[in-house]
Amino acid sequence: MSSLRNAVNRRVHRERDQLQDRKTRYGLLEKHKDYRLRAQDHNRKKAQLKSLRKKAEDRNEDEFYFGMLSRSGPATTLSSGSKRWDGTVAGDRGNKALDTSVVRLMKTQDVGYVRAMRNVATKEVRALEERVVALGADADADGAAEDDEEEGEDDDGMDFDFGDDDISGKKNKNKKPAPRKTVFADAEDEREDQIQRDAEQDDDDDDDGVEGGDGKKGDPEERRARQKRKLLEKLRRRLLGARKKQSALARAEHELEVQRAGMAKTATIGGVTKAGKKFKVRGRKK
Repeated sequence: MSSLRNAVNRRVHRERDQLQDRKTRYGLLEKHKDYRLRAQDHNRKKAQLKSLRKKAEDRNEDEFYFGMLSRSGPATTLSSGSKRWDGTVAGDRGNKALDTSVVRLMKTQDVGYVRAMRNVATKEVRALEERVVALGADADADGAAEDDEEEGEDDDGMDFDFGDDDISGKKNKNKKPAPRKTVFADAEDEREDQIQRDAEQDDDDDDDGVEGGDGKKGDPEERRARQKRKLLEKLRRRLLGARKKQSALARAEHELEVQRAGMAKTATIGGVTKAGKKFKVRGRKK
């Protein structure tokens, strides 16, 4: 009976199709078998990404293989045609990669230049410190406190009369200074003389503002003290800039030395990987 029943043509039972209006509005309706295929593909890709993340976390920083030489990534002979072991990459512009020894020599020259500039900056810092000390100030201390103390002493010795002279002095003080001509000095002495003349000119302007309409000149001792304070303030600003430059050059020299040591044929130093893992160079067994 079963053979006779199977011999009869039967109706093929198909899943009912969606309505034409819904198909036009929302597109094809996803069947369960389609969902299963899509879910399996998604889970397979998710597991692959998880394994790749684990591999990236545990990778060795010094790992290398020749597939890294191509921008298109590792490939087989069938997909890429033929492997190239000459160090060129896909889409190369013709620039040849320098040898490690050549790069190390170039970094040696860079270190020499940075060291020379650092020595120049060190000499400049030493000269500025000597000039600041010669003016009777501390080269390591901040000049703001000393200036405040000196100004406080000068204020105690002065008697203020809030009259017409004070008003005229404020007007002259708020007035914008006239533009000055920029002078380029080649020698150190010429530059210092120019700084001294600028300080004297500023003091003359201040004297005119304080005295107001009077034609009398200020006290010479007080004028020299103001000139000294202005010159000291300029020297301290220059000293601060020279010290920053010296520290920046020292850091650059240290970084270049570390790079040169890391490029040596035999590892001579330890370090820290990008992931923050510290490593040390093991000594030779004795």
